[in-house]
Amino acid sequence: MNKAVNLLQQYISDGQLEKAFIECKKIVQNNINEIYPLKLLAHIYFLKEEYGEAVDTTLKILEKEPSDFDSYNNLGNYYLKLEEFKIALSYVEKAKEINPKHPAPYQNHSEILMKQRSFKDAAELLDKCIKLHETYSNDYLTYKSTLLIRIEIFIAQKKQPEAISFIKKYLVAKFDAELLLNLIQIDRKAVPNDLIILCKEKIKNKSFSSKMERYQELVPLHFSLATFYEKTDPKLADSFFISANNEVFEIQRLSMLKFQRSILRIMDHYKIVSDFNSKNQKKGSNNIFIVGMPRSGTTLTESLISANSEVFGGGELMSFYDLSYRAMIEHKNNDSNSFENVGDQYISRVNFLMSGMDKIADKLPNNYHFMGHIRKFLPAAKIILILRDPWDLGVSLYKQRYVSNIAFTSSFFNIGVQMANFEASILFWQKEGIFDNNVVTIKYENLVEDFDNWQKKLYDFCQINSAYMPEKRERFFAKTASINQVQSKVHSDSLKKDNFSESKAEFIDAFYSQREFWKSKNIVDIPEKYFGYSI
Repeated sequence: MNKAVNLLQQYISDGQLEKAFIECKKIVQNNINEIYPLKLLAHIYFLKEEYGEAVDTTLKILEKEPSDFDSYNNLGNYYLKLEEFKIALSYVEKAKEINPKHPAPYQNHSEILMKQRSFKDAAELLDKCIKLHETYSNDYLTYKSTLLIRIEIFIAQKKQPEAISFIKKYLVAKFDAELLLNLIQIDRKAVPNDLIILCKEKIKNKSFSSKMERYQELVPLHFSLATFYEKTDPKLADSFFISANNEVFEIQRLSMLKFQRSILRIMDHYKIVSDFNSKNQKKGSNNIFIVGMPRSGTTLTESLISANSEVFGGGELMSFYDLSYRAMIEHKNNDSNSFENVGDQYISRVNFLMSGMDKIADKLPNNYHFMGHIRKFLPAAKIILILRDPWDLGVSLYKQRYVSNIAFTSSFFNIGVQMANFEASILFWQKEGIFDNNVVTIKYENLVEDFDNWQKKLYDFCQINSAYMPEKRERFFAKTASINQVQSKVHSDSLKKDNFSESKAEFIDAFYSQREFWKSKNIVDIPEKYFGYSI
């Protein structure tokens, strides 16, 4: 079995998860009485983001070994990813009971508390987690993910000076480009020049044993330098952004066809869903969805919507998207009970987070894919759709270090294609008549240039009766690419971008080519302009 496991682990290291999955299934079948292969299989499901399957596999381990620490801890993590927070917490507590000196369950518990915005308690648990890690290893890179979460908590608490000191302490011990990137994003003036020189030397002199190693080493180095020079030398910064995204593009093996197939599938499924009417037309009255393309202003809008004593900022919650997608896969016909259950399950999950507040805002941008399903499964929910100038949006996407969660951003061609896909989705929902009194559309440019007026309009739309608290908005924490931006004053500096002008033709050509695909489908009528914007 050792030889097969070594091969499997090499596949995982190289990012070849499907090969690893096939190999692991063989190992499980050939070792039916062993729990280690099942742990490997559950881990591969986790890496593939198939968290339900990871749960099912791990529960089989507990049938064989009822007191297995790893299984309880992993179930806490898997249920956290599924946003079944209450269940996750029960497994985390059991893991801590079995082995109170292991750091992992304290990190899982801390992440649950972060979801609840209990940052002080989260910090205490994570500090304990770090101390426990230090008893196991002298190399902080073995628990770097824990340190990155601790940095987020510092920012959430508006303790930027403490975050800077924390990062510098570890950078003195050993260089790491991801930690350096975090330091630059907090305050580039706090970055010692010798670290920037070291970054450049590592890019110039490094040799690699594989494409994956090259990608893992070079991408954070390029993004660190790009972010460092963004304000002082934009052209140099752009060259590093281009190098970073080229490295990402080389490793991704991304086909944009999967995005259009997914949209077509959702459109087709809505023909079934459109006949469904919830038994409770008031369901979702406490839910606010903020949707749009990533980097369109969803985080700013969430910070505004939750700056009061009434609305909890839930951040980017995957639950509605995942539950709706699963309903689409599993229920080809009008299954009213299953459709009713999507809304019920979603409400049950998010209620755990609300901490006694009346409403919750969910700002997962990609929920635009399921706007019609929101209107059906949660008929009283409010939806805020954010639009933004397409080129400004494209540049903003390209300059963020997205890899897997928003995979299309490493090339302007892919961004142009996806923007046309987004347009087709919204036009479809308009054609289906879902834009009623529970849906409002706002342009990012109008929001930042007339913020006070739109704050009042959005509060009226969402039926928020409590007073707007600007100081609460500026303390808002978002676990997104906007983590450091959203706590600043609202400004219009991000409008009318002129970066990467040499790539604009590629972006435009891709956008219009993909538009032709949607025209050929005769599903929606494509207007001359993109929601009133010129491209």
